[in-house]
Amino acid sequence: MPNSTVPIRTGGDPSFPLSPTPHLSRVEGNIATNDEFTSKPKNYQSVAFTPGFPLQASELNEIQENFQLQMTLTIAMMNNWITSGVGPMWREPSGANVPGDGSSAIGSVPWTRNTGIGVGGQNSANGGHVEEYAISGPGWRGATPLHPFECPYLDAVSDNIHTSQVEVEYLTGSNKLKITFNPGWWCVELPRRNMFGDNDGMKYISGLKHWIYIDESFVVGPIPLPQGQNLYNSEIPVGLVMQAEYYHCCDNDDDITHPCDPELADNSAGGYNPMGCGASRYSINAIGASTVSIANWPNSDDNVFAPEGKEEYDKLSLVCKINPYNKTVRYMNNIILYTWT
Repeated sequence: MPNSTVPIRTGGDPSFPLSPTPHLSRVEGNIATNDEFTSKPKNYQSVAFTPGFPLQASELNEIQENFQLQMTLTIAMMNNWITSGVGPMWREPSGANVPGDGSSAIGSVPWTRNTGIGVGGQNSANGGHVEEYAISGPGWRGATPLHPFECPYLDAVSDNIHTSQVEVEYLTGSNKLKITFNPGWWCVELPRRNMFGDNDGMKYISGLKHWIYIDESFVVGPIPLPQGQNLYNSEIPVGLVMQAEYYHCCDNDDDITHPCDPELADNSAGGYNPMGCGASRYSINAIGASTVSIANWPNSDDNVFAPEGKEEYDKLSLVCKINPYNKTVRYMNNIILYTWT
């Protein structure tokens, strides 16, 4: 069964307002992965008009729907990150059980420590704020899942959906971590060095945010954790590997060096007329996930990576960070995702 795209519903009659004839926006078909649509999500971000080529009315409709899609997901993300999780975000919980869970732990540490601000709570031992672990909102420079913990959409219980977009597992016998990024909506930013962006000069673009749908799980690890004299108070990034490229209108999709999409042709008659090519599309997709090789981790508490480690670091759209010394995995905004003992 294909993955659910909740909270966005696709495949209705149709469910997007500008998809029916005669408007024929392509946005719904480009992202849908449910039973009514078989194509993988294309994650087209922009309609790239080219001087000298005709403009299709459906392309203007696509711009409107894509704007509303991105806006809807951004509002949903802000709501989810403020209200989701295992306890109040900005203060120490009272110690009650996790709502709906029946337990008092996340990972292997009691909920009373899972505030995300400092290792032991909001304040340091002398009562001052722990600036190093101050929490910020979602949407950091990197990749942010639509929701931080369990899926908040109760109407998704019958859908094929993972409970969490980010899962962390500590492998006790081998002292290793395994981190999995699951299907769902992600607010992403291209890394500072995009090694998979050579197509049409996309290698060094960053700064803009984009919502993409990932329809497969990416596993990082098992990641071996240092011990003894090799254990330092440093943060090791884990993130998505991104690909950015342009897709052009054409009559086939077999040219690997020049990506194209036959469905970008004129669709005013209900089909696709290759003699009426219009705008290209700018696409961003996640093609994997990774971290910095353990050989390139910092060899002191200063959190400074060697050149080889810095190069690996710069190729990631950051999701979370591992601190082997504190035994924590935090999102990039410092909310604790997982702890181990």
